[in-house]
Amino acid sequence: MWSWIKKASTVSLAAALAAGIPAAASAEPAAARQTVVALTFDDGTADHARVAKMLRERGLRGTFYVNRGRLGRRGYLTAADLRSMAKAGHEIGGHTREHVRLAHLSPDQQRRQICEDRRALLRLGLKVRSFAYPFGNFDQTSRELAMYCGYTSARGINGLYRPDTCRSCPYAETIPPADLALVRTTSQTRMPRTARNLAASVTRAQAHGGGLVTFVFHRIRDDKRDQYATSPKEFTRFIDWLARQQKAKKVVVKPLGEVVGGRVWPVPGDS
Repeated sequence: MWSWIKKASTVSLAAALAAGIPAAASAEPAAARQTVVALTFDDGTADHARVAKMLRERGLRGTFYVNRGRLGRRGYLTAADLRSMAKAGHEIGGHTREHVRLAHLSPDQQRRQICEDRRALLRLGLKVRSFAYPFGNFDQTSRELAMYCGYTSARGINGLYRPDTCRSCPYAETIPPADLALVRTTSQTRMPRTARNLAASVTRAQAHGGGLVTFVFHRIRDDKRDQYATSPKEFTRFIDWLARQQKAKKVVVKPLGEVVGGRVWPVPGDS
């Protein structure tokens, strides 16, 4: 175990790429003309089964990041839910086994959380290639391990323009993302999660050359105590608007894994 930890602390993304494992892009390409929207949902809560159906009814597909250790627990999705969602065209991604703050763990503990979670999801028959850092918490080891464990991308929780705290940030991520180990996203934390605010992130990108706009959602429910929750009413208004935008060919809505592309890599050590 200790020899592996020493190795993990020195492994680089370049070395991973040389070994045939996807890593970060070497240079940031110009923003794409097309505006692509990725709807992502964290934590695998039970309400996401209904969300997946709402999206599909509107011709939209999303990426759902789940924790294998929570599946089947009260208030969370089941393995059957995930298979049904994947069959409907949604993407299932990894989010660590137990939803931990990765930067607080040793390299070996991080490897277990990231690799074993992905291995377990693959064994459910899911094509798992996208990852999201729980709490947006990571360090350099986390970034390297996300790639080492076979993910083609790892998503953060911010990095794109906000009118209050990030006015110098880009309006959209590049396509492909400039850094596959840290895909930039919109952030609505401490902002009203209204359909108008959500749509504004898309229209700003459209007005500034297009690119990838990735949204981070958690529970879709009415709960004023939950700063991460989005009300069903506002969420429905937003996806209705987004569906009209897609029908008018003003945006394309895709799971994040399809935007990034790449094969479904095995976890190192698996055949």
